Amino acid sequence: MDVLNYLRDEIKAYFPESSELQLSSAFANHRRFNFYFEIAPQQRFLLYLSWDGDYDRFTLKSLEFSSEEELERLAAAYPEKGSKAFNIGRPRATVSFESRGGNNLSALEFKGAVRLDTNVKELSGRELMQCVNPFEG
Repeated sequence: MDVLNYLRDEIKAYFPESSELQLSSAFANHRRFNFYFEIAPQQRFLLYLSWDGDYDRFTLKSLEFSSEEELERLAAAYPEKGSKAFNIGRPRATVSFESRGGNNLSALEFKGAVRLDTNVKELSGRELMQCVNPFEG
């Protein structure tokens, strides 16, 4: 799906040290609706991108964990355990949005410590990343 690739590129551009966590081959035949990204090494925040699977609706969250070590341990378990590994993360900022094609994103809902005027309806990928950036503010 093009919008997923666009969002991956935006995450990588905004957080250049980020990396997408990969599941083991045991999950190869399952459709993926949840994607996790370590933002940078040795920190306690993770980005969670959820796709609804049928429409172009998404949720992007920054999750906070109690320590760098806890996140490192959970990330190591993710390939075999899947998304349940991160259930103890606390949402810090959440933006629900839909893709209108290309890089046109339409905000549906903002929650938490969002760093953008929540009255805005149209977002760029960069603005979306600014919304959930746990290192600012």
